[in-house]
Amino acid sequence: MTDDIRFGANIITFFESAWWGLTPKMRHAEWNAEVLSDPRRYFDGMLDGVRDAGLKGLELAPDPGGFEGALRAYGSAAAFRRALDERGLVLTSSYGPGRVYVGEAMRDALLIPRADDYIRRHCEFLVELGADTITFGNVPRSRFGLGDPDDSATPEDFTAPVAREVHEQYAEHMNRLGAITRTFGVKMAIHTDAYSICSRNDDIATVLSLTDPDTVQLCPDAGHITLDGGDAVEVLRRHIDRIPTMHWKDCIGPLGGHTLRGDAKARHDVMLTYFRILGTGMVDWREWMSILREHGWSGWAIEEIDNSFDPVGELSQGLEYFRRELEPVGVRG
Repeated sequence: MTDDIRFGANIITFFESAWWGLTPKMRHAEWNAEVLSDPRRYFDGMLDGVRDAGLKGLELAPDPGGFEGALRAYGSAAAFRRALDERGLVLTSSYGPGRVYVGEAMRDALLIPRADDYIRRHCEFLVELGADTITFGNVPRSRFGLGDPDDSATPEDFTAPVAREVHEQYAEHMNRLGAITRTFGVKMAIHTDAYSICSRNDDIATVLSLTDPDTVQLCPDAGHITLDGGDAVEVLRRHIDRIPTMHWKDCIGPLGGHTLRGDAKARHDVMLTYFRILGTGMVDWREWMSILREHGWSGWAIEEIDNSFDPVGELSQGLEYFRRELEPVGVRG
């Protein structure tokens, strides 16, 4: 593997309950309760899996695989770091639920202190682990709530442009949080969640133009951008100077957001049928790699295969594809 592009995995890859010998496709509340019943067992298993797949980095995930879950599992950031060290792993970055800590604060200013406190605690954890990036989730562009189903979405909800004032309000909150992360030497990288206000090419450009480039950056997820009808390669080409980390997820094609129904779990289950292991979808990874080489980019390439039934095997397959097909592309010499 090259020194400038290092591979890690987001541990959401290990969230499929069947891999643990449990009932397949457990609902998230049940899975969350199961992990909380013995968090050390599950975190140890996920760390072992990342190591066994041949990867060197680990990105924390949404609950129950976030930084608060790691603290429950190991008791302290120092103990979690020792668990990583024992396996030859490092923490690359850590997921933050932006739809909660920004989305809710956009609707209710009284929740701003809660978001600020969350960011401070998250930064303190990262600093102790030697990491400096929060991969921040996004805010939905339509009426999808955080838990309850919303089955009334129309095509217009997803084709209509995001209002400028919404982008400005979102950017204001991100800049406020960025002012906090700056004091810790930490930055936020917006994850390009499909069907969010920062996943399509024009929306990404607008949000980045309104935010501080030193503290608010971008984590392009090629699969999510493709699912939402965007051009992941063009996003990379246009914004590579704002990208400290990226998700190498593949996808077979776009899916209209208005067709999704049910709660967040039901919608996510449908989305998963479009995502693919690295190199088995429609993303032009050779051009992706050429752009990285052209710009001399270095950083973490994060494999993310949500709820995989064979996480170690599929992560290994993606890494082998990279070594065989992409590593030779544009090698400098």
